[in-house]
Amino acid sequence: MSTFLALVGFAGLIAMVVLLLKEKTSVWLAFILVSSIVGFGLLGLESLGYFGINLNIGLALGVESGHFGLKELAGFVKKGVLSVAETAALFLFSIVFFTILSATGMFDKIINALVKRCGKSTYSVTILTVIVAVIAHLDGTGASTFLIAIPALMPIYHKMGMRPTTMLMLTVSAMGVMNVIPWGGPTLRVATVLQQDVTELWIRLMPIQGIWLVLCLILAIYMGYVEDKRLKTLGIVPESTDFLTQGTTQGDRDDSLRREGLFFVNLFLLIFVLLLLVFAKMPSYFPFMIGSMLALLINYPSLKVQDKIVKKASSSAIMMTSTLLAAGVLIGVFDKSGIMKIMAGLILQFIPESFGNYLPIVVGILAVPMAVIFCTDSYFYGILPIVVSVGAAFNIDPVTLGMVMVVCRNSATFMSPVVPATLLGCGLANISIREHVKSTFFYAWGISILCMACGYALGILTL
Repeated sequence: MSTFLALVGFAGLIAMVVLLLKEKTSVWLAFILVSSIVGFGLLGLESLGYFGINLNIGLALGVESGHFGLKELAGFVKKGVLSVAETAALFLFSIVFFTILSATGMFDKIINALVKRCGKSTYSVTILTVIVAVIAHLDGTGASTFLIAIPALMPIYHKMGMRPTTMLMLTVSAMGVMNVIPWGGPTLRVATVLQQDVTELWIRLMPIQGIWLVLCLILAIYMGYVEDKRLKTLGIVPESTDFLTQGTTQGDRDDSLRREGLFFVNLFLLIFVLLLLVFAKMPSYFPFMIGSMLALLINYPSLKVQDKIVKKASSSAIMMTSTLLAAGVLIGVFDKSGIMKIMAGLILQFIPESFGNYLPIVVGILAVPMAVIFCTDSYFYGILPIVVSVGAAFNIDPVTLGMVMVVCRNSATFMSPVVPATLLGCGLANISIREHVKSTFFYAWGISILCMACGYALGILTL
C-alpha cells in the first residue's frame, strides 16, 4: 500500500506541474483541484472497507485512529492552511504598503534622480541599471519592476548605442538579488513549505544577498567593458544623456496620487518598517500592517482615496494570498497526511547512500537549468517538498535545502519563459525570449553557483 500511495502522490504532483506549465488553469485552482482529487480519491478507496475490501490506507499513512475518513482529511487540510496563514498575511500587507509608496512617486523620484546623473560612460550606465533594478524591485513584484525600470533605462541604452539584451540581463540579475526579501515570491514559498518564519529565513540569507549584489555590480562593470569595446570596434560614439531632463519612469500611475512633498517622510517610513522587520521581535506581517496604516493616514487621509489605493493593490494581493492559502491545502493533503514521507521513502530505494550527502550541491547546480523548465510555483511547491523529504533520510537540514533552492534559482527567475513577467520584460525591451535566455543563461548560472559556494564558505549552508 505504501508504494501505491507514493505513486498516487507522484501522479498528483506531476499533474499539478503539467497544469502549471501548460497554463491550463490558475495556480491556486491547480493546487486545490489536485489536492481534492487525491484527498477524496483516497477517501473513496478507504470507504471500500464498508464492502469488505480493506485497503488500510489510514494505517499506511499512520493515522492515529487507523482509519482515513472525512474528519482526518479535514484535519490535514486545516493544519496545512494554518501553517501558511502568517505568510499570507505578510504578503497581503506588504503588497498594500509598497503599492501606497509607489503611488506617492517615492520610487520614481529616486530612480529619476539616478537616471539624470548618468554620464556618457558605458560603465556608469551598466552600474546604474543594477541600482535602478534593485530599487524598483523593493516591492518584490516582477511586472511592476519591469514597468518602472525598462522605460527609464531604454532611452539611455538607445542613445548610447548599447544593446537592450545587456540592459535586460543586468536588470533580471539585480531583481534576483532583491527577490530574496521576505515578501518576495521564492522566499515566501520556501518558508511556506518548510513552515519557517520568513523573516528569520531572510536574515540567514542576508550575507549571501550582499555577496550576490557585489557579484551583480562586478558583472555590470564587466558588461560596461564589453559594451565599450563593442562600441569602439563599431566606431560608435555614445551621445550625451543630458537629454534626460524629465522623469523617465512610466507605467500604470496616477499623477493625482503623487505626494512629492512627502518624499522624505515616506522614505523614513520605509526605513522604519524594514528596521522593525529585521530587529523587532514581532510577527513578520505586523510591521507591514503598521506601515500600511501610517502610509495611508499620512498620504491619503481621505477615505475615498484610501479605498482607491487599496483596490489598486487588491489584484496582486488577492492573487498571491489565494495561492498561498491554496498551497496550504496542498501541504495538508500531501505533507500533513504523510504521503510526502512515503514518496521520499520510495525515492530513497534508488539513491546510493554515498550520494545523499551531496544532494544540496546537486540541487543547486541544477537550479538554473530547471528554472527554464519549471515555473516558480511548480519548482517550490512541487519539487522542494520531495527534495526535503529525501534529504531528511540523509540528515540534511531542510532549511539548507530551501535556501539553496532560493539562492540558486533566483538568479534565473526572470529569465524563465514560464514566468509571465519575463515575457513582459522582453516585450518592453523589444527583444525575443530566445535572445534574452541566450545572453543571460550562463551569467545567471555562474552567479548562482558562486553564491552557493560563498554560502558554504561562510557556514550559512551546510552539508
